[in-house]
Amino acid sequence: MIDLEREQLRKTYEVSRMGFGILSTALVLACLPSLLRILWHFYPELCARIAMAPWYQWLDVPITWGGLLGVTLLWGRFDHPGWQRRVGLLLVMSLVDAGLWCLEHGPALGVLQGDVGHEWLRRNIGEALGWAEFALIAGLSCEYLEHLGVEYARESGKTTRSMAATGAVVWLLLFCQHTNWSGWPLVPHRIRSIEEFLLSEASHLIWLITLMQVTSLALGAAKMSGQVLAEMQVEDETNDPLKPRSEWTRELDVYSA
Repeated sequence: MIDLEREQLRKTYEVSRMGFGILSTALVLACLPSLLRILWHFYPELCARIAMAPWYQWLDVPITWGGLLGVTLLWGRFDHPGWQRRVGLLLVMSLVDAGLWCLEHGPALGVLQGDVGHEWLRRNIGEALGWAEFALIAGLSCEYLEHLGVEYARESGKTTRSMAATGAVVWLLLFCQHTNWSGWPLVPHRIRSIEEFLLSEASHLIWLITLMQVTSLALGAAKMSGQVLAEMQVEDETNDPLKPRSEWTRELDVYSA
């Protein structure tokens, strides 16, 4: 029974490492468009060439579908109600992201005929989901790191979730000010004041900072999973009664060092 439970725990850590690894890869790729949006004010020509590159047009493929795959792998890893609730909600949001991606690229893929419209609304729905996803990923990563014995995880999670909440408030204010509410479909109007411009830049900057914090937490969860699995492997080999005594002693000395 003990060996069976240990093997189940090992499998949980292995799948969790894969899930957090894929999710963190998608988040790292998502940092590029955010950085490009910030750097546009300083290097417009370089950013324009990157934005027009063919590969950049499809950069959201690994971001969207990689994020969905990573969250799917985390689904059901632990029976704790809080874990299941967070992962379930994050999975629903990831599916909505995938649906928005299909609406965006459907005409290019030949799935949809013509432009579906409502680009401003679709973009802001995706951004609203992004703030919520940041908070959920931060919470999941920190809960997992706490389970693995990382003491600083709780405070890091609080800081990241606070930043995500601040960014969501700034985004909501900007969306209300920057949207033309006089007709349907909703469209943006030109920035009418320096305050609105500064609010827009603040929203972009907070998004980038929060994204980098969430990426760091997801990477930390994947890395800690690998370390715990390595320690479990060494413990199993150390306690193997069929292993020769000399090899057992040598590996124990290496692990202790």
